[in-house]
Amino acid sequence: MDPISFYKFLHIIGLGAMLIGLGGMMAGGNNRKLFAIWQGVGLIILLVSGFGSLARQHMGFPHFAIVKTVLWLVIGMLPVILRKLSVPVAVAICISLTMLGIMAWLGIMKPALW
Repeated sequence: MDPISFYKFLHIIGLGAMLIGLGGMMAGGNNRKLFAIWQGVGLIILLVSGFGSLARQHMGFPHFAIVKTVLWLVIGMLPVILRKLSVPVAVAICISLTMLGIMAWLGIMKPALW
């Protein structure tokens, strides 16, 4: 397995872990702390694999990566923000999917934004 494929594989694993945590926290219940751990571990895996992939491709820190990093921070804070604002779950899911869709598009297309 070449290094780029390995980083992509790790990125998908991190995305799955982060989504398990995010979905579990949105669903509520008694295991909120467990789901917060899943989200945190997923976010760390996403961060390490994303920057590792950029380093392997000798891309530096391009514009799309800056935007993805900001959105990564927002996704990390999203459960707290949505709970403090008392946002309905359906709206929270739409916001999450929209942000994840933007991040996926940025990662696949790698546009020069400015």
